[in-house]
Amino acid sequence: MGNVVNDSVFALARQEAADLARRPNFWAVMAVVSVVVGLTGPFGTFAEMRLGPRLAYWLVVCFGTFWIGFLPASAGYAAFERRGLGELVSLVLSALVASLPVTLWLGALHAMIFGASIWDEAVRLFPYTAVLSVAVIATGDHVAYGAAPGPAQGPDRPAGRDTLPTPVGRDLILLQAQDHYVRVETATGQTLLRMRLRDAEEALGGYGLRVHRSWWVAREWLGGYAYRKGAPVVVLKNGAEVPVGRAYRKAVRAALGR
Repeated sequence: MGNVVNDSVFALARQEAADLARRPNFWAVMAVVSVVVGLTGPFGTFAEMRLGPRLAYWLVVCFGTFWIGFLPASAGYAAFERRGLGELVSLVLSALVASLPVTLWLGALHAMIFGASIWDEAVRLFPYTAVLSVAVIATGDHVAYGAAPGPAQGPDRPAGRDTLPTPVGRDLILLQAQDHYVRVETATGQTLLRMRLRDAEEALGGYGLRVHRSWWVAREWLGGYAYRKGAPVVVLKNGAEVPVGRAYRKAVRAALGR
């Protein structure tokens, strides 16, 4: 098999953004937050704008803030987490990093709507943008990753493992989603099965754990936790490296006793 070529932190963030965009609950919660903020009108918008324009303004600002800040926030989170700063501190610092491009975007937005100077608006808005970035990214982070799967233990030889129709042995190492198929890797070879990764994961129970939206790894093959190209990976006992998605980092660390 050799080492799995893991994604860079930016490529991983793009994948997670695409995954997040497919979650209806994310859009629903962000819409509710935007409407609530629009109704309350913080930062002087209640007095300066009528209800309709104010709601439209905050919908654009909240969604724009999140998506423009998502990539730098994800990259920043991985960098701060790597230095052992902890989840909360990493989240806040990464949101502050993300507030820089968001501030420039808001300055441009205000220049277009109100005819203001981009740079004057950017300087004026930065304190507000920093607070808003922390709030919006923390909200989106909780919605996206708050219900991440835990490190539940399971039987050593679940029945589901013997039901996978693979001709390359039963000593499972990992599963990888590939379109409508799952690539099954064992100690003696690999094959493709036409099934969903979710179904395979459920059949295998606690024998392994999901480490990424496209990857599942057997617990007995977990070796360590590292960073490559700025992105976290789980290192398997055979030397392979598999990317770790943001939603699964806590479970992977717990399984590794970190």
